[in-house]
Formats: sequence, C-alpha cells, structure tokens
Amino acid sequence: MIITPDFVFIHYPKTGGTFVTHVLSRLYGDQLVNVDKHGTCSDIPEEHRGKPLLSTVRSPYDRYVSQYRFGWWVMHPEDYCGAEAMRELYPHYPDITFEEFLCLANTLFLNCHRSAPTGFVNDIFQEERRLGWHTENFVRFYCRNPRQTYARLDEPAIERAGFVQDMFDVHFLRTARLRQGLHDFLLGFGHRPEDLAFILSSERVLPDMGGRRPEGDRWESYYTPELKDFVRTRERLIFRLFPEFET
Repeated sequence: MIITPDFVFIHYPKTGGTFVTHVLSRLYGDQLVNVDKHGTCSDIPEEHRGKPLLSTVRSPYDRYVSQYRFGWWVMHPEDYCGAEAMRELYPHYPDITFEEFLCLANTLFLNCHRSAPTGFVNDIFQEERRLGWHTENFVRFYCRNPRQTYARLDEPAIERAGFVQDMFDVHFLRTARLRQGLHDFLLGFGHRPEDLAFILSSERVLPDMGGRRPEGDRWESYYTPELKDFVRTRERLIFRLFPEFET
C-alpha cells in the first residue's frame, strides 16, 4: 500500500496498481510512505486509518488472463501452494493451458496465500457454486473482518450485497478507465489541473518482472462459453458489486 498525506492507496494485484504508484510517486515525491506492497485495508497503520481509501478493480475475466500471462505463480510458487503441489495436479507444469490455470487457481490457490495461510473457509456452498479465488482475495483485501465475512457468505448475502456492510469505504478505480478515473479522483484533493494533465497522456507502466501480453491480446480469446460461465459463477460476488463487468 502507499500512504499519501491525503489518502491511502491499496494496491490490489494485477489491476493497474503499478501505474497508480508511478503517478503518486511523481505527484507526492518523498511525502509518500510505502508499507507492505500488497497490504490490505486491515493492514493500514493505526495512525492513517481515518484517511480516504483508494484502490483499483478489474474484470475477473481480464484479471485471470493477466495473472496467467504474468506468471508470478511460476516465478514464485512459494507464494501460492508450491511447485510440487501444482506439478502433482499437472505433471506438465508450468506449461499449462489457461483452462488448467483456472482450475489450479480455484482449487490449490484457494486459502493458500502467503499473507493469510489459514482461516479463509466457507462450507456453505456445494462444489459447483463454490466461491472463486478472486472473491477470496477481494474479501481479504476489503472487509473489516474478512475471515468471518467469508465464512458466512451465502447466496442471499451475495444477491442482496449484504456483505457490503462489512467492507471498508473504498473508492474503486476501474482498470479499463484508469487514467481518467485517477485524474478525476486526484482533482478532489486540490491538485491543480495542470499538475495532473500528464496522467491522461501517460503510457502504460508495467511491473519490472513477469510475462508480457502482446499488443492486441484480448481476454476474450482465452474463453470458451463454458470457461466464461465458470468464472461468472465463481466470482458472482464481484460481478454483483461491479455489474459493468458483465459482458
């Protein structure tokens, strides 16, 4: 996360946070405080908890493809479930297909992240309706009591968005409209328009490590109707909050 004099930015992985970090570094310079890069809302230091919260969110369809192509699960398997576990499921790991990655993410990656190795359990749903990896991530990042919230999620809570009462008050920028959204958000903190103009014309800023998606590599090309339905079902909580991701 990044703490500015005005707000706290929560860096949710693979949603454009590197670009936001670049912009904030240019605007605030040595006024920034960098804490745990992918710290959650619950990890905010006590003295900064009254500040507004900013984060980024991306369509689960697109984010899964980004995670697959970036390949952090290959470079750092210890952050997930370990290479041996992945190879046991797929002996040809790391040369797995996108469909196999989706299966891996929604079985072995669940409840297996380094920062919260235990406690994210939900026994309410049957296998075909089980909550997805992104949903578990989302609850962990943005809910005040994430383990308890995750454990009691059921279909009515998702349908009525009842879980929102357990969330921190976060302003979400959409990755697909990141430049404009960030520009407009920062205007609200008294920055001069001329000091923010560079945001709208800035090039993409990508992480130093990881795989790159070729220009024109659209997420749609990775999905069959069945895979799309799988993601839509597993991540229905996120689609409920952000219906614009329905497509």
